[in-house]
Amino acid sequence: MAATPAAAQRVTLRGQVVDAASGQPIQAAVVEVMPRHESALTDAQGRFSVRTTVGEHVIMADALGYGSVIMPVTFGEPMADVQVTLEKDPVLLQGIVATASRLESRRRAYPHAVRALSASQIATSGAPNVQILVRERLGVFFTSCSGYAAAGALASRARLDPWAGGFENCVYSRGGAIPSRVYIDEVRMPDAEALALYGPQDVAEVEVYHNGEQIRVYTRWFMEWAARNHYTPLPLAVASF
Repeated sequence: MAATPAAAQRVTLRGQVVDAASGQPIQAAVVEVMPRHESALTDAQGRFSVRTTVGEHVIMADALGYGSVIMPVTFGEPMADVQVTLEKDPVLLQGIVATASRLESRRRAYPHAVRALSASQIATSGAPNVQILVRERLGVFFTSCSGYAAAGALASRARLDPWAGGFENCVYSRGGAIPSRVYIDEVRMPDAEALALYGPQDVAEVEVYHNGEQIRVYTRWFMEWAARNHYTPLPLAVASF
């Protein structure tokens, strides 16, 4: 039988991401193998595992509050190990902590129940995308608003809704359905399918308000932008249902 071409041979890359100063593991760091864009998130011990091909690659790694690192590597064995060190960005880290604190204050000011997942909880969820994440970890089940007897009442509420736009999605709540709004980086999405476009490696925080009345997702890029620009979240309106 002909030998498998080297370009098609697979290798398992395992490693650990640690803090450059303390040597402590970094959880929820993103490790990506270029140019194939194969990625993984580190666990509580900072460890990761990625299946890729043998040959020359570039490892890119970053974590919230840290600078990015790029490492050229060559894999020629069925198993490869690597250690990646990241250096803290003190100013960015302080800004991210402040942004997270502002978001938490807004959640506490909301008059109904709010559930949230942090970057570390998202990283260890095992969910392939955010749509599945909110269903499996936060109990949000989407459904069509038109399939319910209450659809007429929901439409009436939509016409009176102070937020622009109708309801493309509903979620199950207490035996019925309520309208649901999805926001990504504080921008209203047209439907819940947008959640499926984001993987756990993209997201820093997820919030679910009042049984799914609002679902708010914050990407890592947004959190870093918010940290650098001293972003203050706007107060949330409360629906009447």
